[in-house]
Amino acid sequence: MKFEFEIEGNKRELAIEKLEKDGNIYEVLQNGKKKKFTLKKIWSRNYIIIDENNKVFDVFVDKGNDEGRCLFYKGHSYKTKTVDKKRRGGSFEVEGTALVKSPLPGIIKRIEKKEGDEVITGEGILFLEAMKMENEIKSPKSGIIKKIYIKEADTVSAGDKLFVVE
Repeated sequence: MKFEFEIEGNKRELAIEKLEKDGNIYEVLQNGKKKKFTLKKIWSRNYIIIDENNKVFDVFVDKGNDEGRCLFYKGHSYKTKTVDKKRRGGSFEVEGTALVKSPLPGIIKRIEKKEGDEVITGEGILFLEAMKMENEIKSPKSGIIKKIYIKEADTVSAGDKLFVVE
């Protein structure tokens, strides 16, 4: 899939290709250079990218629209435009234990599940209110909720632990 994006007024284009049919290894081509990376989905729109040098990038992806998405990284937002609309990204599941952290500061409005509950990938676990909007936090994998770190009406900061799924 090809993307166009802009950083500080400079337009860039990159192509991303999945290398493993059922895995999470990808290759990015930018300015004639190829680099491999591992992509891990933490929850519905939060990803961890690990490059060839084991450098870790935590990226939040806004839903966007048919034109593209907005990426948030280290407090900055980057708008993207999808160039190749033929392929859409597939889904994958986190392996092992998944610790879900708050993607943004807010207030816990509702907790739909409890410790010991069985959940499936993408199932809603709780609702976090931020900037007068409720954000559903979903399970990144199928499994059992082993620990819930918060309770309803708690105030959380970005990066605070919310729950663990094994």
